[in-house]
Amino acid sequence: MPVATPTARPVDVQVRIGGRWIAGQALTHRADEVLVSHHGHLVWVDQQSVRTA
Repeated sequence: MPVATPTARPVDVQVRIGGRWIAGQALTHRADEVLVSHHGHLVWVDQQSVRTA
C-alpha cells in the first residue's frame, strides 16, 4: 500500500458523493486518492471526485 504524503495544511475542497458536492478538507494524498475530512469523518476518495473550493 502506498504511503500517504502529508500536506502543509488542510485544503478546503468539495467532494462528489452520490451526485452531490459536499464540503470537506483535503488532509493528504497517495497515488490517485485524497484523504478528506468531513465533520470529523476521514475518507479516502478518488482524486477525480475532488475539486478545490
